[in-house]
Amino acid sequence: MKLDLKVQGMTCLDCARRIETALRRVDGVDGAHVDYRAGIATVELERDVPERDLLAAVEHAGYHAEVATAGGNGGSSITEAALRKPSTNADVAAARDVPQRAPTVHETPVEQDGDGRADFDLLVVGTGGAGVAAAIQAAGMGAKVGIVESGTLGGTCVNVGCIPSKNLIEAAAHYHTARNPFPGIAPCEPALDWRAVIGQKNELVAELRQAKYADVLASYPGVALLTGRATLLGGGRVRVGDAEHRARKVVIATGTSPAIPPIPGLAQAQPLDSNTVMELEELPKSMIVLGGSAVGLELGQTFARFGTKVIVVELMPRLLSNEDETISEALRKYLAEEGIDVHTGMTTTRVERDGSDVVVHVTQGALTGQLRAEQLLVATGRRPNTRDMGLEDAGVALTEKGFVRVDATMRTTNPDVYAAGDVTGGPGYVYVAAAGGRVAAENALKSLSPTGTPSDEPRELDLSAVPNVTFTSPQVASVGLTESRAREAGLHVDVSVLEMKHVPRALVSRDLRGLVKIVAETGSGKLLGVHAVAPNAGELMGEATLAVRFGLTARDITGTLHPYLTWGESFKLAAQGFTSDVTKLSCCA
Repeated sequence: MKLDLKVQGMTCLDCARRIETALRRVDGVDGAHVDYRAGIATVELERDVPERDLLAAVEHAGYHAEVATAGGNGGSSITEAALRKPSTNADVAAARDVPQRAPTVHETPVEQDGDGRADFDLLVVGTGGAGVAAAIQAAGMGAKVGIVESGTLGGTCVNVGCIPSKNLIEAAAHYHTARNPFPGIAPCEPALDWRAVIGQKNELVAELRQAKYADVLASYPGVALLTGRATLLGGGRVRVGDAEHRARKVVIATGTSPAIPPIPGLAQAQPLDSNTVMELEELPKSMIVLGGSAVGLELGQTFARFGTKVIVVELMPRLLSNEDETISEALRKYLAEEGIDVHTGMTTTRVERDGSDVVVHVTQGALTGQLRAEQLLVATGRRPNTRDMGLEDAGVALTEKGFVRVDATMRTTNPDVYAAGDVTGGPGYVYVAAAGGRVAAENALKSLSPTGTPSDEPRELDLSAVPNVTFTSPQVASVGLTESRAREAGLHVDVSVLEMKHVPRALVSRDLRGLVKIVAETGSGKLLGVHAVAPNAGELMGEATLAVRFGLTARDITGTLHPYLTWGESFKLAAQGFTSDVTKLSCCA
């Protein structure tokens, strides 16, 4: 027999848990399930139980209840009725495009203690962008959350990624600017204290780690920080250090680490990676950078601007091989103008140490040769942090490269385990990781308290328009399809290319480097891709991403007011290029 109670005053999973515990203690109650979002408590009865006893139990827990319906033998409860009610237009819209599930599901029931409670509603493994976002999302939904860290709090971005690298890029830009003239201003040779530069970078990292991670997590009473290495044991059990915890759902957000490719002699040569290069106590006189993607180019140019002789070696035919070819070639020219040697289409065959130098043996077509430098930075890719976590034993499938396999809802092949961030092998940007963490936590918790309505459907991570920025000088930024990929997809496209020499802001700044390229669908004018190499190109991507995501046209862009003498005005001018000759326009026309 079932009895449904309408409960008032619930706001979170903790509320639901308290009421479930109170109802289970009533003599004659076989079980209870409480949905705080629907405001319904469904009680399973072994025998007739006075309604007043049930209502009193809820009242004693601090809430108000009244009887909704008596299901009896075959009777309908409110929850069951909700499954059969006619759908409204809003319900239909919410249920549209139901996401695909992971192909194989490993069903393992969560083990709980005697009164049906786990230690945590959600246990998050990893305190980087994805993990902290998942914990905040879950705490906001009223869940009891544990978040695990085995190393330094904060993950890659704040400790060894975005924050420290962009700080050093900014420091290098100041040093570079001082050494280069502006009309009427003579260049100078500023004093450089390298250790002080590294010191201020470390101070900034520590400040942000405390303010944006430690303090933020501490501000949520429902979040507990656990220290130790996490291992999934199955059945909702997770060992953290020497302690074992039980969780109703788990989110894996352990990120990635720099990878060293299997080149003979490379590991023995003890190269730098993107972490250790930013901790050098002495500025090297020369450096070889293996890898011509974002990380290698950003760090390579940074050291070059501080005076290090930099050589970039890239296996692919061009730098930033995922970018539009026009953009890649333009950036290569600008890097060469700053004295950086760039070699593309070059294979590294062997690495060795020769005294204090590192020697890199290379081939390019039929040619062979050697490159020599004081330091070697390897920036050729990253590997997932999934080893020795018990994932496969827990029914969590991995890809061939060791990343956690997830569907669009961030669920793994174990229905109680979700994953988010770089560990899933998706776009390696902290804002994508954070978005994935929020989706993973929301979907995990919604599955714990189904309402029987379309709102139960899991949310998908929307990767239809993912912007990216490479923080070289000039910056490279893009979103959407390149011209070549659009044509390969069979689309008919029009292209507009605007050189920065036609942008008023570039003229007053006396920095004419770069271009903006827009790819639009022929006929409809819908923007398919926006690509730029220019000073502050990344600042264009907010508007560009909205345009690509929501199918705006070039006419929509040109019809929108853009402030004069901003770098953002270049987006409007590039859009005008589809219908006008921008060289024949007035300054702000």
